[in-house]
Amino acid sequence: MLDGELDLKLLLLANASYVDLSGNSLVCSMNKEEQKILNVISPSIRHLNLSHNRIEGSLVGGDEARVFGSLNVLDLSHNQLTGELPGFNFAYDIQVLRLGSNSFSGFIPSNLLKGDSLVLKELDLSSNNLTGSVGMITSTTLHTLNLSSNMLSGELPLLTGSCVVVDFSRNQFEGSLMRILKWGDIQVLDLSQNRLTGPIPEVTAQFLRLNYLNLSANLLNGTLPTVLTEYRKLANLDLSFNQLGGRLLPSFLASSTLNQLHLQNNMLFQEIDLSLVSNNSVLRVIDLSNNRFTGDIPNNIGSLPQLQVLKLAGNNFSGSIPTSIDNISTLTVLDLSRNSLTGALPMNLSGSLQSFNVSFNSLSGVVPENLREFPRSSFHPGNSDLELPNPIHGSSGHSLSGNHHLRSIIIVMIVVACVSALLLLILLAVILIRCNCTSRSTRPLANTKDISRQTSPIPSSFEGRDSSAGMMVSSHGLETSRKGAATEVASEGKMSAITGFSPPKASQLSWSPESGDSYTMEGFSKLDVRSPEQLAGELYFLDDTISFTAEELSKAPAEVLGRSSHGTSYRATLENGMFLTVKWLRDGVAKQKKEFAKEAKKFANIRHPNVVGLRGYYWGPTQHEKLILSDYVSPGSLASFLYG
Repeated sequence: MLDGELDLKLLLLANASYVDLSGNSLVCSMNKEEQKILNVISPSIRHLNLSHNRIEGSLVGGDEARVFGSLNVLDLSHNQLTGELPGFNFAYDIQVLRLGSNSFSGFIPSNLLKGDSLVLKELDLSSNNLTGSVGMITSTTLHTLNLSSNMLSGELPLLTGSCVVVDFSRNQFEGSLMRILKWGDIQVLDLSQNRLTGPIPEVTAQFLRLNYLNLSANLLNGTLPTVLTEYRKLANLDLSFNQLGGRLLPSFLASSTLNQLHLQNNMLFQEIDLSLVSNNSVLRVIDLSNNRFTGDIPNNIGSLPQLQVLKLAGNNFSGSIPTSIDNISTLTVLDLSRNSLTGALPMNLSGSLQSFNVSFNSLSGVVPENLREFPRSSFHPGNSDLELPNPIHGSSGHSLSGNHHLRSIIIVMIVVACVSALLLLILLAVILIRCNCTSRSTRPLANTKDISRQTSPIPSSFEGRDSSAGMMVSSHGLETSRKGAATEVASEGKMSAITGFSPPKASQLSWSPESGDSYTMEGFSKLDVRSPEQLAGELYFLDDTISFTAEELSKAPAEVLGRSSHGTSYRATLENGMFLTVKWLRDGVAKQKKEFAKEAKKFANIRHPNVVGLRGYYWGPTQHEKLILSDYVSPGSLASFLYG
């Protein structure tokens, strides 16, 4: 990769017809008084590609734009160019113009779209800061037009000339789709993420060659037009995130060309009819999630031999999961969560499954062995009668997950580190003793005996043992000098019943959140913290990306992170290897349950890189049992958090 400065005067001296310096880190070498770039280009250059660099400045305009007259291809995309676009009035031979992913502003020059004197075939102005409206496109040569990711507004143009590929996505276009009635022979059309309203018009003739249609993330309403089933070359259809209603026509799923169908997040209802589907279907992706479909999942769902992604989550499907789904050997993603499905899980689902979710249903029975590799959140919450056996640990390798392997490695590393530290301490002690003996060797023998009597044994108030959980601490004989220490020492039984996190039985340390004290015990890496058998309260989640039960939380190993005026924080390690910060609130900190829940949801909606995300909370049956769950942030230096 090249870097450093690029003297654009080199382009005047070049005799080559094809110049490609793309994909580097080149910057321009301009004087401070210079503002324009590419003011000199050798007339022999026909193809100039400077894309994916760090070139700054603005393009020449007016009569100076004559320098583009000899070019056929100009690619300056993915740089840092600014200013307004020139008119390219004298670029008579330019056929490909790519200026996307810069910071150009202002309006789109009208002659680029009218093409009275240009032979432009491809125009890419995407990912800039262009504003204004787009007038009628009358160019007879323009084939591909990409104006996506700008700030263009107003209604859609009435004409698109000879354009075959049109991308107006991620702008601010408004109005009705009736403006497209006079558009030409479009093959690829993307109008997603705008503000278009109204129904999808029943237009046919000019779209018979349509291959890709994306109208997602608008405000379209009405029903699905039947005309979409008449586009015999349509392979990708995305109408998601609109307000479309009505039923899903059987002819949609029976198309012989449709490859991907995205209708999620609409208001479609009634049952799904697959009666017209044949074994020749080429459907690979079906996403109907978050609609209002009812009834059973069709039994002939297995007649879609090439299906890879099936998402039916967030509907009102009932009945059992059809066993014919086992016939789809290509299936990689299956999401049936948040429905009302009952019965057992299919026994022979595709071995190529990478994502699986049936949570929030009413399934029962035992999870088949080939599905036990998926996390618990794939089955629960919901499905209270569905049994998920513990993985079988053996030589087959199916029972060991990646997290278990990782935890085993971490445990081994901790043990090795503890043993190494212990050996180092013993070595230092031996050296100190030898030095001490050497320094006193000149004293009489009687004094040596006296000195040996002064050697005190290791205090019995601290006892260590080597374990995969780290160094354990016993506090027999440990006393604190803070006032009220006697009242700060809480019994172990109370600690277990209230928080779910208790000190070891041999320990007399108090971890009550009523105490703001913290104990400094250098040299010990971890406190031995265990949990009671169960938590009797209710566990609420504010983020649907995690899921576990109160029993799992109560059995999670934990260690004290610190104390504050609001309570004590612990790091809990869940069964799947996930870390959470659990804060046990002091008496009087938590409000009433309704107000507490409202405040928790408000904080959970805060999204900021410097704010730790709130994941859930636990509300116990007594006043003392209030826990809040948040992401765990591993300790580190201030510099590591600021500069990575």
